[in-house]
Amino acid sequence: MALAVRELPGSRNGLAYALAPVEGRVDIYVVESEAEVRRLEEKRGKALVLYGLTTPSFAEYWREVAEMARRHVVVVGGPHAMGDPITLIKLGVKYVVVGDGEAALPAIIERELHGEDIRPPNTLFVEGGVRAGPRVFVDLDRYKTYSEALAAYPPMEITRGCGFRCAFCQTWLHGPVRHRSVESVESLARRYVEAGERDIRFIAPVGFLYGSRDGRPNVDALVSLLTAVRRVGGRPYLGTFPSETRPETVTADVLRAIKPLVANRKISFGLQTASERLLRLSKRGHGVEAAFEAAEVARAHGFTPIVDVIAGMPGEGAEDVMDTIAAMERLVKLGAKIRLHYFIPLPGTPWWGRDPAPLHPAYVEFIAKHRAFVEGYWREQMELAKRIREAYREVEAYLSKPN
Repeated sequence: MALAVRELPGSRNGLAYALAPVEGRVDIYVVESEAEVRRLEEKRGKALVLYGLTTPSFAEYWREVAEMARRHVVVVGGPHAMGDPITLIKLGVKYVVVGDGEAALPAIIERELHGEDIRPPNTLFVEGGVRAGPRVFVDLDRYKTYSEALAAYPPMEITRGCGFRCAFCQTWLHGPVRHRSVESVESLARRYVEAGERDIRFIAPVGFLYGSRDGRPNVDALVSLLTAVRRVGGRPYLGTFPSETRPETVTADVLRAIKPLVANRKISFGLQTASERLLRLSKRGHGVEAAFEAAEVARAHGFTPIVDVIAGMPGEGAEDVMDTIAAMERLVKLGAKIRLHYFIPLPGTPWWGRDPAPLHPAYVEFIAKHRAFVEGYWREQMELAKRIREAYREVEAYLSKPN
């Protein structure tokens, strides 16, 4: 049996994580079409087709997934699968991974290879009806973060799960907070450097909470992490994409400790909105002042603050917008840059199904006034939010047609 990997735009990093535990146990082929899967099956016999889907890629490729699932055994993982597994099941997908994929995919392969009546963990699967495997939370140290089959060395996941429950975010769906050990990070970083990847970036829901047990920064753990990467010749980036942090974690103690060790001189943290009302509704767990304090501390320690703001949150009104514009003005004066986003509804989150508020003209005016201090993909995200809603209407129509 072979594993046919369908690599879509933006899926490479997630696929690298998924493939790492099964490399050497099954032959892996990257395919670009259903015809390639058919040719592969003619040569190798049965094939499993693997997709890693984000919600944007689902909106773009759901028809392909449905057509592939009509002809082959399809496995789908990724954040979209975790957020909305039932729609994928309805589209004909046999296995939908809804938790840690490191435990799920090897079990799915074994089940298909030997026909055993086992329930793959962290998986919804179809057999007569929809069945569910047990929920398992893996030890990150047992798994590598790169794929030799894809020659991919993505950012290294150091923390999985999030103790916060932001209404627009999926990361807390990953279960309890777990940290990769410093020893594991050092071993992986050595392999990355040997492969020519000296710049070591991390994946963490809250970068400065690596090693934390109480929701507050663990400075010793941060220093140990960064020192380990330096020790093997790596250049660590922490507190910047994709290990942004929260404003209340940007403290003098943290920045003083990490500055000699990190390669980045930008610190990214999320304000998201300066409406105290929307901060409460979105369950952010901090107030607006935390962002100002973080920006001041970052600048005082030689870092440029990059502040994430989400326009168009559900229910955002004119007063909320004016509060946010005023806060962004103040942040720019403090030396910060604004990374502007537009609200994208994501399945599995409390705000899934909520429509974005229209982009208020005041945001456009702010962007024009401070063009040199604003970055981000809000325009593309506006189109993407629209496309996701359209895709779900198309899926509903597709599923309502008689077979």
